Amino acid sequence: MTDLIPAGFPDGSFGEGHPAELYERLHAHGSPVRHPELPLWVVGTHAEVLEAATDPATYRSRDGILIPEIGHSYDAPPTIMHTDPPDHTRYRGLVAPAFRPSVLRRLEGAVRDRIAALLDALPSGGEACDVVERLAVPLPLQVICLLLGIPETDWERFHTWSEAIVPGANPDLSEEDRNRLRIECGTYLIGEAHARRADPRGDVISQLATLELDGDKLTDLELVMFLIQLLVAGNETTRHSLSGGLLAFAERPDQWSALRARPDELLATAVEEILRWTSPVVYFLRTATRPATLGGSKISEGDKVMLLYGAANRDPAAFGPDAGGFDIARRPAAAGLAFGFGPHFCLGAALARMEIRLVLEALLERHGRIEPAGAAAYNGSSVVSGLRRCPLSFRHGGE
Repeated sequence: MTDLIPAGFPDGSFGEGHPAELYERLHAHGSPVRHPELPLWVVGTHAEVLEAATDPATYRSRDGILIPEIGHSYDAPPTIMHTDPPDHTRYRGLVAPAFRPSVLRRLEGAVRDRIAALLDALPSGGEACDVVERLAVPLPLQVICLLLGIPETDWERFHTWSEAIVPGANPDLSEEDRNRLRIECGTYLIGEAHARRADPRGDVISQLATLELDGDKLTDLELVMFLIQLLVAGNETTRHSLSGGLLAFAERPDQWSALRARPDELLATAVEEILRWTSPVVYFLRTATRPATLGGSKISEGDKVMLLYGAANRDPAAFGPDAGGFDIARRPAAAGLAFGFGPHFCLGAALARMEIRLVLEALLERHGRIEPAGAAAYNGSSVVSGLRRCPLSFRHGGE
């Protein structure tokens, strides 16, 4: 059944967002499918993605999580996502305090202020504006700057670095430019960490730079691993969920009208539907540590499995026969997988949900209508898929 998967997949398949027809074929087939060219299984149903994501003893991360890593090995994990329990459990415990509910509650007022400033700068009389450039990019980066304790004026540099780190996020960057920017980012973050060791300030960089792990401080390599993870994971998913969610509302005015009419009832489910619908993270790989059966397919030790989160989040078996649609009243029994699941569930999930919720609350107070104002364009990335341009127009009240 390898003809289910197009040649070159996933490259070239996300130029217009998630490939709905391919997902439908995977759902109809029901079990993992051999990739026609790469040594891996493509997993596109909710049940099977969830099973593999929650069983790190059988499907591990240490052998690489992206296609370009196939055949490579590491002396040290380049990110937390490349670790497995018990190492992953220990590392995650170090970073988790930065995302405690108490920390997010303290941030909420500052996040509201930044949202208000960004929305105040948007036209409100029906003129077109690019919400990617004007809202979805700056907001999560400003929030990450708050968390890390670095000048918010540096958010544009962080955007450039994040685009260089995520494969395919900016097709205009050459490989040479991407490598240069990665080094520049790492150098900057290590410089900040060294400064915090000498003068702790109570922010996340200070916390990581001064903590001890089994009696030893984190090495510079481990610090870079943590901080780059926070930089990229802390803004990419939120950015693409915000812009994709606003586009979904603009294209479906009945959904925005429903949210305006019943915000107390629908705000929380709207956030979840935005995350399910946009599913910015396309996939991660896992490697089988032993023979296993996944959805009826026989997986051999050493096989790679590609967990397609967007496909899982559109699986009718989990989200109903209209899973390919956008419905803010949806209340599925199944868990959404936009943030992964199991040991690698995204630490910043609560922060992303808070940012999306606060943006929706602010927009509901200001605007009666959101409309498309031009052609949207996707980044085409097969790792983190989302909008590069999204022209929308906003109007106050019932204009």
